[in-house]
Amino acid sequence: MGSSEDDFTPLSELTVGMNKCRVRVRVSRLWESFNPKNDISFGLDCLLIDDQGETMQARVLPDYIDQFEGQLIEGKTVVNEIEGDIDSIPLHSFEFIDFKNLHSMCDDISILRDVLGHIVYVGDLQEVEKKSRTIEICNATIQNLSGRKLGVTLYGDIACGFAEDMLEKGQKASGVAVFAGMRVESSHSVCSTTCSKYYLDLEIPEVQEFCENLSIQQENPVSEKSQAQKLAESWRTIEQLKRLNPKDYDEDTKFLCRVSLIDIDCTSGWCYLGCNTCYKSMYRAPRKYKCSRCGPIKRPINWYKLKTMVQDATGTMNLMIFCEVAEELVGVSAEELVDEIEDDEEWFTLPDEIEDLLGSTHTFQVFDKHLSGSFSVYAIMDDDTVPVPAATTSQCKEESVPEGSVNAAVPSPATTQCKAEPGMAAPAPAMIPCKEEPVLEENFSMVVPAPTTKHECKEEPFLEHSVNMAVLKPTITQCKVEEPVPKGSAGTGEARLKSTRLQKPNKRLLGDDWIN
Repeated sequence: MGSSEDDFTPLSELTVGMNKCRVRVRVSRLWESFNPKNDISFGLDCLLIDDQGETMQARVLPDYIDQFEGQLIEGKTVVNEIEGDIDSIPLHSFEFIDFKNLHSMCDDISILRDVLGHIVYVGDLQEVEKKSRTIEICNATIQNLSGRKLGVTLYGDIACGFAEDMLEKGQKASGVAVFAGMRVESSHSVCSTTCSKYYLDLEIPEVQEFCENLSIQQENPVSEKSQAQKLAESWRTIEQLKRLNPKDYDEDTKFLCRVSLIDIDCTSGWCYLGCNTCYKSMYRAPRKYKCSRCGPIKRPINWYKLKTMVQDATGTMNLMIFCEVAEELVGVSAEELVDEIEDDEEWFTLPDEIEDLLGSTHTFQVFDKHLSGSFSVYAIMDDDTVPVPAATTSQCKEESVPEGSVNAAVPSPATTQCKAEPGMAAPAPAMIPCKEEPVLEENFSMVVPAPTTKHECKEEPFLEHSVNMAVLKPTITQCKVEEPVPKGSAGTGEARLKSTRLQKPNKRLLGDDWIN
């Protein structure tokens, strides 16, 4: 191709429409693209890298494959081998994706991704029938340094090669794998394409750094927390949930909160018609219903879709409750309530079974599936097995008070906590006993009473950075309950009227489900 470097155009300077340009590049990867359904070839593709580390995908059209196939070799410079120092041109180039960011790439199949991880599982090579074809499949699992796992599905020749290489390593062998050119199937899985390639223990800086950090982790193992510990650390108030940054958690992260239902918005209805397998909403195809994920459905199911407003001592927020979780909460299936509908107006009016939920208090496990700051209920956890917040102890202990802070006595667990009055001394406990309910506020824990008699206690949130304790008002022996109501919101009675108001009747609701 020539000896003068001035004759070569860097890949970064190439633009659409340029002709007769000469480039000095190395072939990093080479593959034949074809339609796996009918084996029709699209061409011979390759990934090119120049001495600046820039990459570009190039294609040889099917009519010219015979001419160039012998000249294009992985690891070599093209088209004529360049004499002299070519070590400046790297052999590999990857753009590794953090497993946490895969959720945002599921809908984009036009761009293939590179992933890196420690191999923790390799399944057996299997042959399956897929659309009248027999295809080899090998499933594997890799894990990143933060412990997040990713499923990898390999098809065809790459599946056979990977399974054979891992078999040679032995069942107990593990390593660090690079999977390049993978299609993102979900936030937890990727699969191979005709241009995918795998590398085991590749000698590149990224893999070497990964191996070093992995060795440090293995030499200094951290004991895994029990499920009870994880639950205890997941308690949040509404205020804390609303302040969370989606970048600090993933779609699998779940939080516990104890809230009261104050409103259910039925403007868009309270149910939808969905798939009986994946819960995804239906769309009406000619003469049948069809799920975009599962295909044609003989009999779709009516599922709950409850847009609720909940409240605790720190504020209010919206929570979505879907499908079987809502069915557990209501006590009857949406199908049963739909069968009782007699006119269109009832699609947008809360049935009595749902309306009766207003004012009830529950412990919910919530999650943010789409990392948008909007939470849905994952599970209802009203039973006694829910652990208390991690920072809460079973007994109140007297602790030293830092200089400059309010010097107040801490009440014993058997006393009722009433409205806190800073600067007051706590009297001898002579209050009606109340059951304690733990609540997590910022990084402090506090005990919030749940009255067991008609005498109820008023909750008052602690100020930030204040002493973590409640102080009893000396002259009060009983407290009157007044659930905090946000400014501008309706009380429970008004909320019921608002929730059950009739909306303009429309056709049967079919959409708005929560699963992509």
